[in-house]
Amino acid sequence: MLRAWQDVIVKWRLVPDDLPGGAPAGREHADAARSALLAGRLDAAFDGFTEAAARRDDPLDQIGLGDVSLARGRWRSAEDHYGRALAHGGLAALLARLGLTQVLVGQDRAAAAVADLENLVADRPADPVLRYYLASTWFSVAEQCRARTDDDTLVITSEQQLLICEQAAERILSLRTGDDELDRGADHLLREVALGRRWTWAPEGIAVSLAILTVALGLITVVAGGLTANPLLVVVGILAGAGLLFAIVFRFRRQTWRRRADEMAEQITRPGV
Repeated sequence: MLRAWQDVIVKWRLVPDDLPGGAPAGREHADAARSALLAGRLDAAFDGFTEAAARRDDPLDQIGLGDVSLARGRWRSAEDHYGRALAHGGLAALLARLGLTQVLVGQDRAAAAVADLENLVADRPADPVLRYYLASTWFSVAEQCRARTDDDTLVITSEQQLLICEQAAERILSLRTGDDELDRGADHLLREVALGRRWTWAPEGIAVSLAILTVALGLITVVAGGLTANPLLVVVGILAGAGLLFAIVFRFRRQTWRRRADEMAEQITRPGV
């Protein structure tokens, strides 16, 4: 699933309004189809781009048809149309590459799309459209890597997922897209990662009680050894108390992400990476 409707149409900002369009009849249909696509009227956009493609050989018509298929979740059809545009090179090829990355996102393969987008941004770092697509795709990577419950709640269930979410959030913010939704999402991801790394007791009541009891027993043993002038008993008390306290910490102290993952394990329907 795509992250947002904008991911279908933002690429058209790269197309100049005065770009030559071949036969006037074909250009008229293409302009109407582009307006329909940007307005979300997919049936009209499909009809218009189909008519334009019948009257001229312009790869942008294939981009338009690919976008309609992309919006409808028809990944194979979108790939076919983008592939035809890609072969023409130039601006159409750039739009086709962007479209193909979003096909990967729709197929839950956002991580595979990031590499191509990183290369595009490296070549044109000042291009806001390319930076937007890279940021949006990184957000999809963070979504797709996490586990999902039966009510579509995203849950971090592994250290790898935690690292991916952190990397995605930091990259999104570094791209400075100016997209408030992406920036808020990245900030939320960083807060989730920071919270997930906090240590907590699980179960808290039992762990704290055992820790207090262990410390008390250790102190009692040390005091008894001192009162009886028995150094061996003092050493035994210190070592036993330290060993038991370590065992309690090892057994009951967990990072928050792990504790939450255990609590929601039965509700998880997709494990993530």
